[in-house]
Amino acid sequence: WRTLILQTPLKNPIGQTLIYSDVGFMVLNWIIERLTQMRLNTFVGQSVYTLLDSRIESSLFFVDLNLKPVVKAFAATEYCAWREILICGKVHDENAYAAGGVEGHAGLFGNAEAVFRLLRAFLSIYHQEDHPGVFCSGLLRLFLTRHDRTERMLGFDTPSEKDSSAGKYFSKESVGHLGFTGTSFWMDLKRRLIVILLTNRIHPSRINERIRQFRPILHNAVMESLIKA
Repeated sequence: WRTLILQTPLKNPIGQTLIYSDVGFMVLNWIIERLTQMRLNTFVGQSVYTLLDSRIESSLFFVDLNLKPVVKAFAATEYCAWREILICGKVHDENAYAAGGVEGHAGLFGNAEAVFRLLRAFLSIYHQEDHPGVFCSGLLRLFLTRHDRTERMLGFDTPSEKDSSAGKYFSKESVGHLGFTGTSFWMDLKRRLIVILLTNRIHPSRINERIRQFRPILHNAVMESLIKA
């Protein structure tokens, strides 16, 4: 698959245009593995999760398709005509699946508590309250700074000015990410507020897109309950 990555032509000169794509993060994974001499899942577990919060690793993980199946409870996603199976306990993303389940753009499994612990650690570092050694505040802020003329950061999204999935209450100093299968989080850096939504909206089919209407309703309801409190 890496040969195919190398054969992918550039659509624009480097640094000129922002495109939402898997390829860049697959290359980043390749770089990490070459520099550390470890699979991405091993590196993240040992060098990120353990230093941030040791409780994260057991509940936020990749499923390596080259190893024995992980014995855990998983929510099924979609019936895949290509693989001819109902996908459960294996990465849904086709590119990550072809690469063995451990990739830079997809493949994480976990629960809301583990995602919250990771994001809470990011918030603490962002506000210079903690420095566990893996990320300094300046580096994290670089990844949480909006690029000029875009609504994206390095690996993260920001609320759209119109019809944002974050709803109408998250401040402009918010970051988030939407997963294709129905997962998402929004984190208000200013208010120190995190909302995590983990669903399987593509079960049994990706034709269902009603989550686009549901996400802002949920976020508005959560924010309104906090405002009233």
